[in-house]
Amino acid sequence: MAKNKEKQMVLGLLLGPYGANSKAWTENVESAKNYPDINEDIRAAQLAEKGKFQFMFFGDFPAIKPATSDELRAMVLDPIIMSGIVASHTKHLGLAITKATSWNNVYDVAREFKTLDAVSNGRVGWNAVTGANEVSANAFGASVGSSKERYEEAYEFVEFVQELWSVWDKDALQADKDSGIFADYEKVRTVSLKGKYNESIGTLPIPPSPQGQPVIVHAGGSSNSIAFAGRYANVFIGEVWTIEQGQAMRQALRQAAVDNGRDPDEIKFIAGLMPLIGDNKREALDRHAKFIDEKTFRQRIAHIGYALNTRFGPQDIDQPINKEILDRVVVTPYSDPRIDNVLKLAYEGWTLRDLVYHSVIDYHPAAVGDAKATADHLTEWFEAGAADGFWIMPDTYEVDFQRFVDEVVPILQERGVFHEDYEGETLRENLNIPYQYGRDERLES
Repeated sequence: MAKNKEKQMVLGLLLGPYGANSKAWTENVESAKNYPDINEDIRAAQLAEKGKFQFMFFGDFPAIKPATSDELRAMVLDPIIMSGIVASHTKHLGLAITKATSWNNVYDVAREFKTLDAVSNGRVGWNAVTGANEVSANAFGASVGSSKERYEEAYEFVEFVQELWSVWDKDALQADKDSGIFADYEKVRTVSLKGKYNESIGTLPIPPSPQGQPVIVHAGGSSNSIAFAGRYANVFIGEVWTIEQGQAMRQALRQAAVDNGRDPDEIKFIAGLMPLIGDNKREALDRHAKFIDEKTFRQRIAHIGYALNTRFGPQDIDQPINKEILDRVVVTPYSDPRIDNVLKLAYEGWTLRDLVYHSVIDYHPAAVGDAKATADHLTEWFEAGAADGFWIMPDTYEVDFQRFVDEVVPILQERGVFHEDYEGETLRENLNIPYQYGRDERLES
């Protein structure tokens, strides 16, 4: 396969305690007894950097506690603080950090992210989401509005933040000993921002980072979400389960960028992947099974039955699904978006139990088998235009992510679809997106 130097995939790692799976702690009990153990997060970040990942993704679920006593939910710790610590122990890895617009303050967000971007030498992205969880909103004394209201506020919020990011002119810092001038504060503006939802009067006396300002990231999938990302985001993290869904999502994002006068190559669509890696498919399935408890197993059996319009009993669990049941399924635009993968694997003759272990009913697709199987999945999607990159969700960091870095990354590099080293020092350079400082001038109208 010829190496493609012009276009290569982006890889991000989801940060979660000990791994992306809520049961990952069971393989690292000694560390879990010391939870929260920041050293585990640092090791995961450094492993991602060893694998030349462009970014680590910090979610945020304030005030949410696990529903069952055997889970460890990610992320309940403050992602700003966590990312600052990780930044001090890495050199190239980007940090995509979630902060919601519905219950945070414009000035706080502008200050926190510009501080992190400055001290990390330009490696920060802001996952600007509206926030739709009522429990989280209530913890901040807020409530969740309709999607239209939340996105209307988010447009205003982002533009106010970007205005605050740009108040320090690029040539204001002088540090001239002979003249005794540290900075020309005439070139550090005070702004008065007042909108329907937010206001801020003041200044933010922090110089630009080497990338100008943080990258805007957005996670979502609704039409409002795509329109918002098309205007502001350089990275969009979405949920799709098939190549066709990925192609449609990516094209919608690119069109939304064009509609806003932007180059469609400025926005990267990042699809999710759960890499279930073993020496073979059976080993990979059996390993993943360790992290699926009985309650979750029963729920997923029921969900598969619902998707196939049937009901399964205990006698069906270790049997392939009857072909007559599969043949009766009619897929419509209103079907569960995971139904195609359910049907594909069921027609291959896997038992109902193994369908669950394939994670066909999960938030993202899984690649199951040896390292090549995962590399094949990533390569196929990337070359089909179904994604510009992927955020990786291994069950555990210590075992599963280690295998990804040691075994999958070299295959991708050999194929020429993933870079062999970082292109630059900043997140923008490593994502191949342009420098930006302040609001995008193309959007002024």
